[in-house]
Amino acid sequence: MEKIQDITKMRQYVLSIISDNYNEGCGVMVGNMFITAGHVIHKCVNPIIRWNGKKIPLINPIVFHNDENNSDSYDIAVYSIPKANSPLVLSDIVPEKGDVLKSCSWRMLGEEYVECNAVVNGLKEGNYYAADTDKQLKPGSSGSPVFLNGEVVGILCAGNCNDDNTSCNTEWPLNLCVFLSSKVILELLETN
Repeated sequence: MEKIQDITKMRQYVLSIISDNYNEGCGVMVGNMFITAGHVIHKCVNPIIRWNGKKIPLINPIVFHNDENNSDSYDIAVYSIPKANSPLVLSDIVPEKGDVLKSCSWRMLGEEYVECNAVVNGLKEGNYYAADTDKQLKPGSSGSPVFLNGEVVGILCAGNCNDDNTSCNTEWPLNLCVFLSSKVILELLETN
């Protein structure tokens, strides 16, 4: 299957998570898996996604960790979606300082599409790396992917921008975002 390079074609595999308590989040369909941030699922009541016109409940993850405050652990949830067959793949590289990644996500329960560039700033800690985005990624974008050369290189696990456009941490840039590395996700999937 040919690798997709165009972000407008990749976005069809980025899905909003819908839940009974209206907790916002996104995820990405990679092969026959749906991948998102663990903290999104932890806060959702009866989460589902819509795929090819069908509602798919997110139950029984094959991998689930909600350790968002430990850089050597994981903030991830992975679900098997046997009939998905997405052409997207996880990259086995970790982006380097200066790499320009493409990000796309849905907010407002799938009503608002957000696309931006994320420039890797060189900050790395444990399983995560940081990037500065050219648009503010707010709550609701958590779990969304970033792409490099047509492959998923990470998922968004934290940002420094609150809903009211203020910094979570005033010592960091407002548009700083933290991503769980796809290389780490691949290693985690191999052991589960």
